[in-house]
Formats: sequence, structure tokens, C-alpha cells
Amino acid sequence: MSWQPDKKRMKDDQGRYKTQSLFLEYRYDIEHAIYTMEGEDKQYKGKTYPSLKRLYLEAEDVHEYLFATQWLYDWEHWKRLQANQWVRKQIDRWREEMEVMIASKGVQGVLDLVEDGNFQAAKFAADRQWSKKRGRPSKQETERDKRIGERLFDEFAEDSDRVSKAVN
Repeated sequence: MSWQPDKKRMKDDQGRYKTQSLFLEYRYDIEHAIYTMEGEDKQYKGKTYPSLKRLYLEAEDVHEYLFATQWLYDWEHWKRLQANQWVRKQIDRWREEMEVMIASKGVQGVLDLVEDGNFQAAKFAADRQWSKKRGRPSKQETERDKRIGERLFDEFAEDSDRVSKAVN
């Protein structure tokens, strides 16, 4: 995509980072909005608003730095967006979807590489080993991991059977 956001429009007249007003869905203010919260780009009154969710998922940036510096004013702007409750709810959903997407690609990689006998590289992605390991997970993390696991199981149950039969 060759479009790049005008970073000058990401701060208000007093130099503060814009948060909700970056998004069309907040008051449908076409003068100030740059993005849509929708999953796909949105046309409104003859103007296209890129989906920040789509850009986030396409970046596949687990640390979010490259995404933040490309599509927002800077890293501090990204942190400011996360501090906004309305925006944070969306970001949390994007993060969960990205985790599932990356783990899904890892599992697919495992299935593609099993026939060649190279299991370790793809296992790294499927196990989400990029996540920092720490003490006991919170109840919220455990529930989220359970949901992700269920979605992955459903998605790859058929492929798993196929691989088991191919290996045996």
C-alpha cells in the first residue's frame, strides 16, 4: 500500500495526540478522522478511511513498535491510544486475533513441514514462544488461551488427522 498517513493530522492544535477522534466511528467527524475501526477500509461521503485493524493485522508485529511508528505519530501515540478505554477494547480484540493468526500460521507450517521432518521451527510459532514467560497466568489469560486453543483445534482438526495418517 503506497498510502501513508499525514502525521501532522494526528495531533490537535495544542500538540496533544488524538485518540478517539482519529476514528470515523467517533462522531463521524470527516474533518478529523483518519481511520476506521471496522475490519475493512470504509467509504464515507466520498472518502476512504483505512482500517487500522487491517493495518495492525497485516503488520504481524508482535511487539507493535513498527506498526505504531508507521501508522501512528510515534510509539508514545500508540501508548496513548491504549490508555483510552474505547480504543483499548478494540486493540485487545486485535491482539487476540493476531495471536490466533500467527499461531494458526505456525500450525499450518508444522503441517507443511511434517512431511520433510522439520518440526522445530514451526513449533516455535505454534507454541507462541515469542510471548514472555512469567509466573502463574491470570484467570483472564487462561480463559483467553483456552478460547485460542479451541479455535485452533477446530480449525486444524481435519489437518491433524491427515498428518497423523501420513506419519503412521
